[in-house]
Amino acid sequence: MSTYIPMARQKNAAQNAVSLLSMMSIPQISVDPVSQAVQTAHGQNISIFIDYVPATTEDLSGMKTQDVKKVEYLIHPSDARFQGATYVINFVMQKYEWGGYTKLNAEKWFGVNQTKGSVYSKMMYKQMTFDIFANDTYLTNRHIGQKSVENFKFTDLYGEGPQSVVRTSDTESGRYRSNSNDISFRALYNTPDILISNRIAYSLSNTPHDDVNNNLSYSNGLFPESKSSTIASSRDWALKYNGEYYFKLSRHAGLNIEATYTYGSNKSNSNYTTTDELSITNDAKEDVHNATAYLHLNWNPNKANKFFTNFGVQHHWNIINYYGNSPSKQKYDVGLYFLGQNYTHVFNKKWNVGCSLAWIWETNRISGIKVDNNFPQTNINATWSPNDKNQLYMTANYGSMIPSASQKSPNMLQQDELMWYKGTPELKDSKYTNATLSYTWLPNNRWQLTADAYLGYIKNRRVSLYSPTGPNGTILRQYFNNGDYFSDYFGISATGKFLEGKLVAKLRPQFWIRKTTGDYAWSSNQITCTAQVTYYLGNFYFLGWYMTPSKLQETNSGIIRKKSSVYQLQIGWGKGAWNLSATAYNFLHTSWDNFEESLTSEYYSLDRTTFGSQHHAHYALSVTYTVGYGKKVKRNNEISGAGTAGSAILK
Repeated sequence: MSTYIPMARQKNAAQNAVSLLSMMSIPQISVDPVSQAVQTAHGQNISIFIDYVPATTEDLSGMKTQDVKKVEYLIHPSDARFQGATYVINFVMQKYEWGGYTKLNAEKWFGVNQTKGSVYSKMMYKQMTFDIFANDTYLTNRHIGQKSVENFKFTDLYGEGPQSVVRTSDTESGRYRSNSNDISFRALYNTPDILISNRIAYSLSNTPHDDVNNNLSYSNGLFPESKSSTIASSRDWALKYNGEYYFKLSRHAGLNIEATYTYGSNKSNSNYTTTDELSITNDAKEDVHNATAYLHLNWNPNKANKFFTNFGVQHHWNIINYYGNSPSKQKYDVGLYFLGQNYTHVFNKKWNVGCSLAWIWETNRISGIKVDNNFPQTNINATWSPNDKNQLYMTANYGSMIPSASQKSPNMLQQDELMWYKGTPELKDSKYTNATLSYTWLPNNRWQLTADAYLGYIKNRRVSLYSPTGPNGTILRQYFNNGDYFSDYFGISATGKFLEGKLVAKLRPQFWIRKTTGDYAWSSNQITCTAQVTYYLGNFYFLGWYMTPSKLQETNSGIIRKKSSVYQLQIGWGKGAWNLSATAYNFLHTSWDNFEESLTSEYYSLDRTTFGSQHHAHYALSVTYTVGYGKKVKRNNEISGAGTAGSAILK
């Protein structure tokens, strides 16, 4: 465990937990202030907790940062409350006797029409805490769509024999509008020996418009120039229960149990038409039931030996009714069961060596098709900490990557006049192996450094297959296992504090080596870099953040994606109950290009530019007001919206 104490100026300037982590510039972690993603410096996901209780993104946005006493970064923690997570950030909060507070936040974007608002209220009496959370997000955008050039090769199209067709599509107009709401309530009983948390949440996401109008042209006389129109909408809702239970069994043992249940409904509607009277309707309605249960038991008989046992059950039931041109009914019954054992040994308080073995059983019942599987998942790790200024960490993993339910759908749907798509029920898992070596040096409070190297390998990965086997000889897109994916890099994260902590700078250069084999063989070497500078002036702060452009082939696709640089400037003020900020994001990027994509295969190739608001210049104003009441408020373990149910609808 590494412990970091945030400065008072950082806590006053931060609007939420993620912005506090960003301002602290902890060398072992990487924070994207735009996407709010928090990862390790070497790109692995981090589990975030607030006083040992799991936190979501919305939980962190509701945090009152002035109450943060310290931030703990843990690797392979043995405490059962961390649920077997490999990398953990735990916020330790100031404790109070009784009381409560209400936090209001409003954010408005200009240049991109988005409005956000949330309210969070916490009330505490003795060992009980009650939380209520509600939010609303509204987004509209008329700059959506794509510009694409597709090359098709058919062996026998509509009985006309072999054909080659270049299809050019350019969006003429688009309209997108969405609104999402979350509301949740939680009752929490928390003592050093017992934790009981019960939470109920309702989430609604509504997209009444996701419409585009395109101009179409073809190189082949079989298809005249045309216009197409896609009218699409969706509506998803979910009701969720989440229970967290922790019991300290003895001075050497603890038990954590997590149980969840979700019931939701997902609806999507899409109608594609062209001027030559082609009409494709793909409507779907889905009922979703998800149930999970996890058990984590730790036993530390002495300071040298630590045992950690994991058991889990996940079960998903999806019933999907497809309407329109390809009506059908699909039923999914997917189960996942795992049992794992971890062991860690401590040598002389300097060496921690650990290993784990888990066995996973997977059952699939998809519309009468039975596909079962079982496989191991292993890890070895070691940490050497000769003193409180140096640490060397090594870990290696082996396991399987499981296909999503939608990738296994047996249903076949039509996308446009030249392409159909379906899933592959027999799709196999992909095996992965990776290893990380990391060194952290903390010479003093002014300088902090982490250097790391990563080797990653995915065998028999899942990618899309395009073949001229669709109806009337058109192209059919499916999924299949093909080729391997190698991803290696070396990176350095350096943090420096100057002017008595008023100026904080962080730099992260990284050298990547990527290579794929199989039908989508590709290789690329590149250097990326992320830089951040924060300056504090009284109650004001100024923050600049920049990430260089990047290029990669998607892990489960042959598509090569190029992303432009991302940057932002922010000025903020925080004092007492108020916190205000103004942000200029990608202010030199006036186009609506999100990213560029390309794909090359035997029968189908693609060059495409996708439009949207993701990288377009926008300016944001954010205001937060927190009012406290009662005596010595205890502010911790804040709750959040839960999000709608995951979908297995084929896309």
